[in-house]
Amino acid sequence: MKKQVIFLFFAVLALNIAAQSLQNIYQQPIIKLIPAANYGQNNDWDKIESNSNAEKSKQLAVAPDGSVFLSNKLRYSISKYDKSGNFVKEFGKKGGKSLSDFIYNPTVQGVLDGKYVYTAAVDGRLHFFDLNGSWVKTLRLDYMPLNTIPLKNGKIVILGHVPMRNGSKHILSICDTDTKKQKTITSETVSYAKENESRILISPIEYIAKDGSKQKGPAISISLPLNDTFISRERMATDSKGNLIIGYPMQGKIRIYSADGTKIKEFKLDMRRENISKEDMEGYYQKAKKQMDDLEKTINIENREYKEKYIAQYRSQLEKFRNPENYKQGLPYFAEMIVDSDDNILLFNFTKEEGSNKFDVITYSKNGNKIGTSSFVSDEYKLNFNPAVFKFYKGQIIAYQELKSKTGNNMRLVKFNLGK
Repeated sequence: MKKQVIFLFFAVLALNIAAQSLQNIYQQPIIKLIPAANYGQNNDWDKIESNSNAEKSKQLAVAPDGSVFLSNKLRYSISKYDKSGNFVKEFGKKGGKSLSDFIYNPTVQGVLDGKYVYTAAVDGRLHFFDLNGSWVKTLRLDYMPLNTIPLKNGKIVILGHVPMRNGSKHILSICDTDTKKQKTITSETVSYAKENESRILISPIEYIAKDGSKQKGPAISISLPLNDTFISRERMATDSKGNLIIGYPMQGKIRIYSADGTKIKEFKLDMRRENISKEDMEGYYQKAKKQMDDLEKTINIENREYKEKYIAQYRSQLEKFRNPENYKQGLPYFAEMIVDSDDNILLFNFTKEEGSNKFDVITYSKNGNKIGTSSFVSDEYKLNFNPAVFKFYKGQIIAYQELKSKTGNNMRLVKFNLGK
């Protein structure tokens, strides 16, 4: 009995040390992301991901055993890699006759309950596959999922977009994938008039096509810098217990909910929010003006009428880039939120240096205590901290990143160790 107690004591001690290791790392000013040498060593990347340079908007999910699922939107499929990062198989196909087919480009969303990898598409279809790639079921939502997060016990969180007559509604809800019942957590309606205040709007333009027929281009809406709704949208993640963690970039706060939608905790971030200066606005204006100048110089004859009208509409609204009212909210408190394998919350700042690949991250414990501020750097890779392609797994990071120096396909599935 004494030996068992001693063994239990050291086991608990080891777990506590492991739990503190990442927190200790986050107190370092510079954190190097060091690629694991043998990860994915058997892959012929030019063959496996031959079109990856054209398709960098991927998403990945990591299963409990370390296997990785990577979405191939252009190929309407999913690639599976084993725990060593080596390619195993590709599954899924474009179609529409079968419930297992992808009608629209799929994105991998996560692994639910350690058993099912699932995808989402703009038409509201959620496809569930087992970890061997066999189709299990398809759910159909009656709205577009902007983002989803797997929780536990068959439940996922869905941030959905619902178009309305005079605006749009964003709904955050918990969906039981077995019963299909949904519980709304938050709901917000924004009028189109409000959204259009900070956008460049191009109305449909008629032009004569090469064959002599009359054609009409689409209506175009372009968000001004830092006014895209994605920037202010809630950031979502889950912790090791299946709780939902929501970060609010424009409010500087974190909320934590249980898998049944009960609010557990809320805390304000100890972070400073920066304003957008007149110099910044002028920079946005000059960049947009140059883009229009460059486009005007490269007009082709066939679409001259359309492009001239397009440019005229754009130029008439260029002053919006200089209007302080369109930037009064200032910069968000953070750009991205990632929860690590020890349930620490990492908040990534906007980088201020042009062309920089050094990213400041402020880390909090799940109790709201500030751990430290660090900078993540990599010698080999151009870092992308989008949570869709940057996942913590047992104290390491599995990510889909771009090599700094490589001819041909330079995208890689990589495992990083965190070091000095």
